[in-house]
Amino acid sequence: MKWITARRRHPLAGYVVVILALTLFGVGYAYLAPGADRAEAQTLAAEATADDEQTDYALGRDIFTQSCASCHGDAGTGSQNAPDITDAGAAAIDFQVSTGRMPSMNPDAQMPRKPPAFTQDEIDALITYYEAEIGSGPAIPEEVPGTAPERADFEDEEAYEAAHAEYEASYEAYLDGAEDVEAGMKLYLTNCAHCHSWSGEGGALTDGKWAPELHEASPRQLYEAMVTGPGQMPVFNDMTITPEEKQDLIAYVKDLQAEPNAGGIFDLNRIGQVAEGFIGWTVGLSLIVACAIWITAKQRAHD
Repeated sequence: MKWITARRRHPLAGYVVVILALTLFGVGYAYLAPGADRAEAQTLAAEATADDEQTDYALGRDIFTQSCASCHGDAGTGSQNAPDITDAGAAAIDFQVSTGRMPSMNPDAQMPRKPPAFTQDEIDALITYYEAEIGSGPAIPEEVPGTAPERADFEDEEAYEAAHAEYEASYEAYLDGAEDVEAGMKLYLTNCAHCHSWSGEGGALTDGKWAPELHEASPRQLYEAMVTGPGQMPVFNDMTITPEEKQDLIAYVKDLQAEPNAGGIFDLNRIGQVAEGFIGWTVGLSLIVACAIWITAKQRAHD
């Protein structure tokens, strides 16, 4: 200790301390800082991400120009036959395109659900361009599972199986996360059943419109429909029905989708208990009246 104390008083002691500190700092930096290979890899990764974004933007621009701009205009402001989509939002674009309702040859008419014209990657690219150049609005609920991956979107079976397993896990986790499916049922019966029917089979509206059936809709499409209000459907934003309540409601709709049809000759496509009861009562009563007339006629002939 005396030796150290004596050396601390030496005129060069301060310089030695500074040199040691700089040496330790340099060694530490050299150890922690990325090497040339690592720095190059990070640079390439950043460039690849930027390239991917540019590629998505270019692809989305081409899709919009070829399939959307002829009706909605280059700026998305609409035309005589197509609405302004500048405030529709990515959720509306994803809903309309992923359900195959758009693009349409007649955007002024209500379109039925059909297979989408684009792959999910192309839809994502279209949305990238929309958000960059056209407008904004309700965002895609990324936490809600979308449509199941398609085999055609993957180069090999292993990649498809892995993506499908990941989707199934997120799908089950979202539905299992619903806290009160019974509350979801009450929300559905209060806000949805009068148009989509109690069984989700859809129904007729005014002016030749109709509420579509819900049995093929993914959880994300159901959520997007609520926050964007396609067609004559009212908007149920997150202030009207909270995300947690939407989760309960969607879990109930998925139960409806999984419910088997009882079948039979007169199952009437599960159009609803009231309608089925009315038809059953009418047919039954008509048969009773017919039988009564026939019996009376036979009795008169006998007399």
